[in-house]
Amino acid sequence: MSDREDVWSIFHAVVSTGDTYAFAPDTSVAVAADYFVGSEMVAFVAEVDGRVVGMYKLIPNRRDLGAHVANASFMVHPEAAGRGIGRALGDHCLRQARVRGFAAMQFNFVVSTNTRGVALWQSLGFVVMATLPNAFRHQRHGLVDAYVMFRSLDDIVPVFGAARPDISPIARPSAYALIYDEQRRVAVVRAGGGILLPGGGIDDGETPEEAAVRESAEECALEIRVVGPRGRAVQFVHARETKDCFEKHSTFFEATPVSTRQGVIPDHSWQWLSPAAAQWALTYPSHRWALNT
Repeated sequence: MSDREDVWSIFHAVVSTGDTYAFAPDTSVAVAADYFVGSEMVAFVAEVDGRVVGMYKLIPNRRDLGAHVANASFMVHPEAAGRGIGRALGDHCLRQARVRGFAAMQFNFVVSTNTRGVALWQSLGFVVMATLPNAFRHQRHGLVDAYVMFRSLDDIVPVFGAARPDISPIARPSAYALIYDEQRRVAVVRAGGGILLPGGGIDDGETPEEAAVRESAEECALEIRVVGPRGRAVQFVHARETKDCFEKHSTFFEATPVSTRQGVIPDHSWQWLSPAAAQWALTYPSHRWALNT
């Protein structure tokens, strides 16, 4: 089926029952397609045996000054209910929202009698922030309440890239520093792997903060003061020479330079870049994400 046909099959099966969405049971194909595959949104589907059985869209909850909070809408075909599709879509959506820079997620209208849906969102960390009395006209129960649900995304660790199915990834704890000078330029390092933030692997017995300080001294000849944590992310990196896959569990810190020292490790060079230039230059998506966090 085409995207439009897939969306319509699920959309019609869900809204025709009149128990979870405000759409009328006779909503048209055009309205359904515009709601889930419009040009101003990101949408994903879940497939089982080549058949699309669920979908969600991810958008800002509000424009401009409210655009840092995400909103999402989910639908799973009733025939696929009870198979964990909704939870898989929810998990994926939270990580995608974090990857795309959202700080929180809000659902504006969760029908209270949709007890399975409410329980799922609560199990994924959402909290009921407000109750809208008699806000939904349920096909069987008449007027029922709806909930506004919310969760911060601070605890969601975004994942960038993917492991190859034929190779088991090698876990690599790592730490990186976003070092800002007085002009708010950020230090970047040019090394064999591309252009990166100063940092690297965490040695045995070393804390992530200690690793970031050590690596900054080795790669930039800068003694730094760590201001605070900036976030955590997972980055899959594929080595060209060995064909290994590394799963880098990275902790990022904001820091300021305190003093300089002599020399950097061989095959490394570094420079100050404006945040905009660094965003364009940095090789790893996780480093670009940390810069925007």
